[in-house]
Amino acid sequence: MSDPLRLGVSELRQAYRRRALSPVEVTRAYLDRIAARNDHLHAYIEVYAESALAQARASEQRLASGLPAGLLEGVPLALKDLLHIEGRRTTAGSTVFAGREPSPLTSTVAARLMGAGAVVLGKANLVEFAYGGWGTNQGMRSPVNPWDGAVERCVGGSSSGSGVAVSAGLAAGAIGTDTGGSVRIPSAFCGLTGLKTTQGRVSNFGVDLVSHTLDTVGPMAWTAEDAALLLQAMHGPDPHDPATLAQPPEDFLSALHKGIAGLRISVAPASILGAVEPAIAQAVDEAVRVLLSLGCLRRDEAFASIDFVADQAETGVIISSEAYAEHGHLLEGSPPRGDAAARARLLSGATIPAPRYAAALRERQRRIRDFARVFEHTDLLVLPTLPVTARPLATIDESDLAPSRLTRFVGYHGLAAIALPCGLSPEGLPLSLQLVAPAFHEARLLRAGVAFQSATAFHRARPSSF
Repeated sequence: MSDPLRLGVSELRQAYRRRALSPVEVTRAYLDRIAARNDHLHAYIEVYAESALAQARASEQRLASGLPAGLLEGVPLALKDLLHIEGRRTTAGSTVFAGREPSPLTSTVAARLMGAGAVVLGKANLVEFAYGGWGTNQGMRSPVNPWDGAVERCVGGSSSGSGVAVSAGLAAGAIGTDTGGSVRIPSAFCGLTGLKTTQGRVSNFGVDLVSHTLDTVGPMAWTAEDAALLLQAMHGPDPHDPATLAQPPEDFLSALHKGIAGLRISVAPASILGAVEPAIAQAVDEAVRVLLSLGCLRRDEAFASIDFVADQAETGVIISSEAYAEHGHLLEGSPPRGDAAARARLLSGATIPAPRYAAALRERQRRIRDFARVFEHTDLLVLPTLPVTARPLATIDESDLAPSRLTRFVGYHGLAAIALPCGLSPEGLPLSLQLVAPAFHEARLLRAGVAFQSATAFHRARPSSF
């Protein structure tokens, strides 16, 4: 096998079971590539080379001895640096936490992934305090998109380092968090599959949150099957997070390949597709034809219920208020220099009156109830993930909310969504399709993703520098 770093989570698992590869050699290959490329790409804040190799050796021993293997045995992953691991520092992408004490606890997600045999390569970079859609971070160095070797382009945020880690071959999969698009946006800019889970599906215990109302943890990987494996390992009820207790564990793997014939899809109208880059609109149109060829039924009335501008603005009120409540005190006095744009967004929460915040929460609950009626007539909403392709870092306008224009409504209405690669622009930059489902219908999204990827090859594209 010439390059194991081109393999996704599912393919690595198969190679290990055939004894075609070993977890130790694969982990070493990832660590070597990280050492060679991370100084330029800024994907990782911290790399755990010694412990990663120890975890890989333990996986190799379990596989060689015939002991029961974990679902993710020997699979090297990157974790967004919001997820605590006991004995490791968690920075939340901020220079404020540069001297933070090592964590006394391990997040439920990290514990479950490692319990399933995953190898944690290190903590991935992110937008400071996880608050931004372009993926920039002046304080910790902005991650660089690997899809353009000539121009340094944005990655998307806030799970920016997680996106780079996978797309540049520095991890087989990664974990991000999504508030208003922070898993889907970097997945789209980086040619990955990214799953926005429903809040309550995956535990938030041990995760530094930017918005306790909206934050969710989700997988980022090459394929929907990879994402399903990661979700399977980390989801489920957790007594440390009461929001998870109402949803029993679910099997996301058994029905992955059953197809999507009969699913009703509602496609974004011309008013939306006409406001995105032409290459994106064309790619989405072609993706819709693929979905219809797989047996989906088109029902297009659903989008009349979505006000993207209002949903984006109302989401901003909630995020800013809660981000300021959580982190605002850290920026009092003379904090170390960091990301000015992210801090300005966070500090804007100080100007939002408590009645305005409370009204935003009440209105959201009303809109969630009203929006549920949309899915009486459709099973999936189909639209672009992003209206733009990855822009040069030097040209980013931080006041431009374009990255989250088509993603924020998902979290605002309490839905689930998946970003899927659906082509390349004339410049060779990834294009992305977004499928949206009702709350707790991640299985439907993953099944649709697997069906789409079985009929296309976009998820197999890699950056030329890979």
